[in-house]
Amino acid sequence: MTVYVVGLDGADWSLLRPWANAGDLPAFARVLDEGVDGDLQSTLPPVTFPAWKCYSTGKTPGKLGVYEWYAYDRDDQSLSANDASDFTSREYWEVLADHGIDAGVVNMPTTHPANAREMDGVDVVAGSPANERKTLTNPESLKRDLLDAVPEYRVKPDLVLDEASPDELVAEGKRLFDQRFDAAEFLADERDRDLVHTTLFFTDTLQHRLWDHPEHLKAAYQRIDERLGELLERDDADAVFLMSDHGFTEIDEIFLPNQWLAERGDLVFAEDGTRTLLSTVGLTEERLKRVVDRLGLVSLAQRLVPKSVQGLFPSESGRVAIQDAAIDWTETKAISLGRGPVYVNHAAFADADDPAAAADRYREQLTEDLEALETPDGIPVASAVHDPADVYSGDRERGPDLVVEYTTGVDAPESIGGAVFGEQTEWLATHRRSGIFAGVGDDVSEGSADLDLYDLAPTILHYLDVPVPEDVDGDVRRDVLAGDPADRDVETGPPSAIGASDRGAGEEVEETLRELGYLE
Repeated sequence: MTVYVVGLDGADWSLLRPWANAGDLPAFARVLDEGVDGDLQSTLPPVTFPAWKCYSTGKTPGKLGVYEWYAYDRDDQSLSANDASDFTSREYWEVLADHGIDAGVVNMPTTHPANAREMDGVDVVAGSPANERKTLTNPESLKRDLLDAVPEYRVKPDLVLDEASPDELVAEGKRLFDQRFDAAEFLADERDRDLVHTTLFFTDTLQHRLWDHPEHLKAAYQRIDERLGELLERDDADAVFLMSDHGFTEIDEIFLPNQWLAERGDLVFAEDGTRTLLSTVGLTEERLKRVVDRLGLVSLAQRLVPKSVQGLFPSESGRVAIQDAAIDWTETKAISLGRGPVYVNHAAFADADDPAAAADRYREQLTEDLEALETPDGIPVASAVHDPADVYSGDRERGPDLVVEYTTGVDAPESIGGAVFGEQTEWLATHRRSGIFAGVGDDVSEGSADLDLYDLAPTILHYLDVPVPEDVDGDVRRDVLAGDPADRDVETGPPSAIGASDRGAGEEVEETLRELGYLE
């Protein structure tokens, strides 16, 4: 028998409940009618990296050493993309395997590179930015069998997202969704996995771009619903759990924190003549994408054009990814990485009488200024500005100095260039903290329950009668369980913390972020 977990990246009840109630998503409606469901509170910030690992470890970013897509190295003042090797914890399926419960994982972001470490008893089909032409699986021999069973399996879409029509995006999404479910069923049927997790990442991509096309989004979810219905009918399905790493909401305002810092003089740049020259002669990122798309060379370009070259092309909006900017670290006091973490460059205060005290005073003033900042419409930019110690547990290795919790509907990309407020890109919607949770099956309760993302790993471990690592941050939620799992005591097991196996191995991550629109 098998437990299935279906991860729907960015899924939000504001879309799914009305469609289910209207009869458009009968499988989702069945789960809501027969099982347990509720909101799932994500981490801060609510982004793919590290939210998926927060789910699979049951820990806050402070115990994982990863807070966003990128990391800031204070020692050498450099920025690098995170990947699977940067996370300092084992995942719940590794704990299951220790107890003889074999697991399979399909397409979860944060699992690349697939061979970041050995995991006996766990099959991994890595998520983006993995590549089916390179190391895709762990064990590596699994790739051959997977591609025999699902010959068309692809990790990433084979189209230029910015140039695709709504119909093309949905059609591509349906193909990818089918491949994810096919891979999950292959792991259950041919590899005898006792638990299978599969992530549908393209839901996030569609919602970013098609939030104003609800009928197209519904058509995409209807294909997911068809496959979910088949999953629910499988003879081996003990239980099916649904979850998302975060929710989604319409963008009300764009705020560029690094542009704001730059205009204050807190973030300083050196001259970058190469990008300016390319822009002058009309060689922009968008125009390059259109040429590649028309020539049918998307897959080839993704494989052959290194991120260092991609980063030279400016956006037509005038924005530059902060990771590509020529930062003057001798003058820079602070930098924002992603949609929340802000780092103070302590080296900028080295000449002060008391450098540590000067950096602290600056951090306190920056907090006050962010808390007071409003959009042009008079709405607070941030709902809160947190001390990382208040939202993260553990040693907070490589942690930020501030964590900005942006007001729902305010999108805060890390790019620079243009106005501080208001310049929209192709994204129409952004993340919010409230995602989805639902479950149905043997020993799963009925009704409603709201959970934290960190609760899922310990709850699933306990459901399968496996000790819960003592260093998790989440709780075993008995209110989503029934029968023996709800009644028996929680057994505590050894900690699941580990060391990072390698730092700074994320070039492929950067290339994928550009393709998806996370970098300008």
